[in-house]
Amino acid sequence: MSRRLSGFLAFGSLAASTLAVSAAPLAANATELVVNGSFEADDFGTGGGGQRLGLIGNDVTGWFIPAGDGIYPWGLQNGNQYNAGPADTGNQWFILGEVGTGKDYTVQQTVNGLTSGQTYNLTFALASELGCCAVGEVSFLSGSSTAAQNFTAPSSGSYWTSWGHYTDTFVATASSVTFQVKDLAIEFPGGDDLGLDSFSILAGGGVPEPASWAMMLIGFAAIGAGLRQRGRALAA
Repeated sequence: MSRRLSGFLAFGSLAASTLAVSAAPLAANATELVVNGSFEADDFGTGGGGQRLGLIGNDVTGWFIPAGDGIYPWGLQNGNQYNAGPADTGNQWFILGEVGTGKDYTVQQTVNGLTSGQTYNLTFALASELGCCAVGEVSFLSGSSTAAQNFTAPSSGSYWTSWGHYTDTFVATASSVTFQVKDLAIEFPGGDDLGLDSFSILAGGGVPEPASWAMMLIGFAAIGAGLRQRGRALAA
């Protein structure tokens, strides 16, 4: 191997190491802001048959359910009496309403620890009860001026057998943001009841902090200096 080729390989290894060190704080600082995003904190099997009916208020840890009718919204576990599912994540999922009631049910959560002006991604999973296709509206009641957006769950067999994965990007205008999911059962009755699972907002996972930016700039500067030195060596 020539000395010139050996030098290039050594420099490439140094550059990769510099970038890896610069990027490491991004992953290390990522923090989950959504509480109980996969609905595993509470036992949804207390009603028998792997289900729990009539969820309302603060029945689900981390979430607030403004209204119910004694049966809906409700929750299901894997291995239930309907052979429904399985959940997208874990053993349980949340069902936002029932099309036959003619109501648009909602569920909300307030997340804390955000930075005003920073962009975040709310990721989640939706499923239709039957056929195609239940629709959910995601909106921000406080802490963000991002407009409401509709998301359509994929076609499903019986019941909630196919999960779709979605991202709603929003800009925080405060350190706390309240987001809401609404089952648009009146407007879009196809797909029947809407299943929810796998909610997540990561802080520090997508936008580098000042210290991370500084490390990345140092790394790029080192790479640039190395390239200039190699260029001069080649010219000589």
